[in-house]
Amino acid sequence: MSERDYEVFSGHESFACRYGWLPKLHEALLDDPELFGDDDDAIVTLGIGKNMVRSIRFWGDAFGLTQADGKRIVPTEFGSALLDQKKGLDPYLESNASLWRLHWKITTSANLGAWTSAFLDLPDTEILKEAFLKAVQGKAVSARGTITSGTVAQHVDVFLRTYDAGRASASAVVEEGLGCPLQELGLLEVADFGANPVIRFRRGPKPDIDVATIAFAVADFWRLVAPNSLSLSFRSLMVDRRSPGTVFRLDEASMHRALEDLTGAVRGLSLREDGAGGVDLIRTQQMTLNRLEDVAWQ
Repeated sequence: MSERDYEVFSGHESFACRYGWLPKLHEALLDDPELFGDDDDAIVTLGIGKNMVRSIRFWGDAFGLTQADGKRIVPTEFGSALLDQKKGLDPYLESNASLWRLHWKITTSANLGAWTSAFLDLPDTEILKEAFLKAVQGKAVSARGTITSGTVAQHVDVFLRTYDAGRASASAVVEEGLGCPLQELGLLEVADFGANPVIRFRRGPKPDIDVATIAFAVADFWRLVAPNSLSLSFRSLMVDRRSPGTVFRLDEASMHRALEDLTGAVRGLSLREDGAGGVDLIRTQQMTLNRLEDVAWQ
């Protein structure tokens, strides 16, 4: 699991990632890795405006789907495994399980200020929007020394439009109204109470997180925190920063069921009581983390 070493609060050009953008970007870069070397060519190829071109470029990196290779922009290993037309798991992002993977990548690796504030730093299930803005502003000031309130407000608005289907403007054009695919996950909503909107996060079961997606997240987390260890505690998987329980907003019962399903699918992986009232996820010496990744992409 890689991560930018700096906080990001802009670059999306005020656009949330839209339906169809990521598969379109992947195919365009396979045809022309130097596509973004000329704005006019990118505008024509992608069929979107100049600011949207910059935005789609931003989201490709943020979701871990693209990376720079000199002057070229190429799909990452993750991007190809997910979106390749012939061998990819889900080239058109038709499955919510694939969207959970994208949520995992952008939350754990992109280091976007609003995402880390919401999903990694905030333990509560709801927060006043005003308080959330202040939290992101504080993070931005710590990271950059200074930032305008307008930049923070725009960044938070893009974050909310990424996940909350209710944020689409009534006057938006049709494409704008289509929203972002991550709205399908139902992770949060903004409840408007006059001058005090509340952001509510949904913690609990996520039935569309399948065994392969849990294997993907657990393998990534295990490599980050303890690549040479043969065990991870349930508590670590549940509450640690960048853990599956934290990023996916699972409750304990849902996490336990997910791990039971995972151990049933992977030979050499088991759940065992730790002798102190807790549970550990254990792998045998022969079961490498590569096996989890095989299950994630099979």
